[in-house]
Amino acid sequence: MVEIMCPAAPTAPPTRGTPQTAADASAPFATVLRVSDGLRRVFGSAGYKPPMLPSAALEIHELSCHPDVDTDKLIALLERDPMLAGQVLKVANSPIFRGRDAETSLRNAVLRLGLKNLGEVVFELALHMRVFRSAEYSELMEDLRRHSTACANLCRLLATKAGQDPENAFLCGLLHDIGTAAILIVLGERRKSEPALEGSVLDEVVRQTHEDVSGMLVRLWKLPGDVAEVVSHHHTREAVGGAPLLSSIVVVADVLSVKLGFSVDFGAGPGDGTDQDTLALACDKLKLDASAMAALEPEAAAILERVKEVLDHKRVDLGEGERAEKPSAEKKDAPGAAPKTKVPVVVTARKSPVGLLARIWRAVSGR
Repeated sequence: MVEIMCPAAPTAPPTRGTPQTAADASAPFATVLRVSDGLRRVFGSAGYKPPMLPSAALEIHELSCHPDVDTDKLIALLERDPMLAGQVLKVANSPIFRGRDAETSLRNAVLRLGLKNLGEVVFELALHMRVFRSAEYSELMEDLRRHSTACANLCRLLATKAGQDPENAFLCGLLHDIGTAAILIVLGERRKSEPALEGSVLDEVVRQTHEDVSGMLVRLWKLPGDVAEVVSHHHTREAVGGAPLLSSIVVVADVLSVKLGFSVDFGAGPGDGTDQDTLALACDKLKLDASAMAALEPEAAAILERVKEVLDHKRVDLGEGERAEKPSAEKKDAPGAAPKTKVPVVVTARKSPVGLLARIWRAVSGR
């Protein structure tokens, strides 16, 4: 069992955006500054196009917040994106949700998942299909996806105990490092002749920039403003001190998920970028002392074990040109009738503007 102790209250906050002492010793400071400044100019340029989520996922997430939503409307939205619908079926048949029989009806899959679960599942799937994708950083993207999903589930647990909205907390946990994914996408568009960044440099670049980029993406996707504020402030004591309580929930869930094996290692060792001072303040705001954290840990570990089962079950290659079968909204075959031939539908993932990103990166990086 991993023990997580909430440290004593700190005396002074670290300055956001300043490389930490360990990073100064291992990462070329000038390179970190050059790459970080270049990224900020890329994301601030008029030509930057963020990775876009499927419109069906955004609409389903919004509708799932309303208890009186029409199930037929949800199914119609899913049918607009056959790949997304196929993955919803896959999750409905995962060890957590599956009943005695495998489900092939999209309607029954929606009913099996339930309204609130559907919104969360669809959003997580959409991020995996359209955002956590980079040919150069594929392994990091997979680790990032797993970490984000783990953090989201622990955010829901902590929010329930703290009297906060668990669905909103889940979304904050899922998106807290979305800026890291955007950074990896842009860095992956460097010219092939350019050497890959050293792990210590990449780690510090991500540390310095990903919160701002996360907030920018959430605002571009027109998600709730409080979600943007939380994902923009979840690593430093100074930022968390004035942020909503959900930021503290993300801090504790972030650290806990790393300690329980859902970490991302950029090449400088696994970690979440959260210092002990920030964790102490977050624990204090959530009224979590060392004994409360120790009591929380077994429940968190059990949740993440189930999360691992689902992630391992639905881990598939969603590359461009993958064939996905479009599920039916109803089982219409009459008893005894010959099974209908399943016609695959070719689904192509939306491409990011590779050439444009590469040109912008070369322009701002001086290469």
